Amino acid sequence: MEMLLNGYRTFLKSADIELYQKLANGQKPQTFVISCSDSRIIPEEIFYAKPGELIVLRNVGNLVKFEDPGVLAAIEYALLHLKVENVVILSHSDCGAVKALSDRDHLDTEGLKGWLASEGYNGKDLEEAVKFHAIRQYAGFINNDLVRRVKETRKLRIGLFYFDISSLRLERFTGEKWDEIR
Repeated sequence: MEMLLNGYRTFLKSADIELYQKLANGQKPQTFVISCSDSRIIPEEIFYAKPGELIVLRNVGNLVKFEDPGVLAAIEYALLHLKVENVVILSHSDCGAVKALSDRDHLDTEGLKGWLASEGYNGKDLEEAVKFHAIRQYAGFINNDLVRRVKETRKLRIGLFYFDISSLRLERFTGEKWDEIR
């Protein structure tokens, strides 16, 4: 706990107080990120975003489960209330959720079993399986009725990205292949 308190003290020394005072009056992020809860994946750092620029939903495996009230609430809030212009689904290397799907015995808690019940492991290796999983989440998002209705009324850019932890490589899915961002 002391590490967190010391981190806060360090934050106070360098925080942009003017930015936070502006943010105290409301938020208008441009981008909604659906990311994994993995502690190594920090969307704000990966995209070099300042406070107020991203709204982030993090969950195990970056699942886009419209049937889950927490996920649906975040999606509705971002799309309907904040009216974000961009949506990013961010997947990553060494994803524990996808790795666990390769051997269902790794799903050793009721929460994980329930959360990942409708997911599967598809790929010759973990990277391929993670990317397949990400494409499945992306397809579910872009084909959802709520998302389609929003796209009919305004511009909404939707992207799928893969972040490699060890190399810091970022790839974008084009709809057919993965292109490295340089």
